[in-house]
Amino acid sequence: MARLAILFLLFLGLASPAQARIKTFTHFSADLPDGWDGEENAGFTKEKGNEYMLVFKRHDDTGENIKGVVSVFLLPPLHDSPAEIAGKLARMQENSTTPYQSGNFWTFSGEPRTQGFKAPAVTRVNATPRHVLIIIVQDPEQLGGDTIFAGLRSLTPEGREVLGR
Repeated sequence: MARLAILFLLFLGLASPAQARIKTFTHFSADLPDGWDGEENAGFTKEKGNEYMLVFKRHDDTGENIKGVVSVFLLPPLHDSPAEIAGKLARMQENSTTPYQSGNFWTFSGEPRTQGFKAPAVTRVNATPRHVLIIIVQDPEQLGGDTIFAGLRSLTPEGREVLGR
């Protein structure tokens, strides 16, 4: 009987969903579901040197096709409010909704025109006098993009202030 209980518990452990793994980057850490990985890039434009971009991708089983993308941008301040920034970004996307405030973020849906991965997106924007944070989640098959957003944590005061957690 004890063996049966042990086998049953072992089976339950094997059958449980895989746990997200925490991966640490320069400004953020994230809970990455299976199949997702991240890459960061700082100073990616010639105009300024203090931009930061973190991109998470989920590929198909062959590793050739992208199934989901989460893009995180920590940028220098702009003179516009978070609502104004979100409004400008919404106008740059196809079929975008009107931005609305949701927690710390101004949020809208649409399809980014400039992204290499063409898929509907949820874009979230927040800004402080010192930084702008833009998070774009494109995960049409719901493979973990929202999990990444929910598990995103800042490792620096700059990111923590604008992320709000």
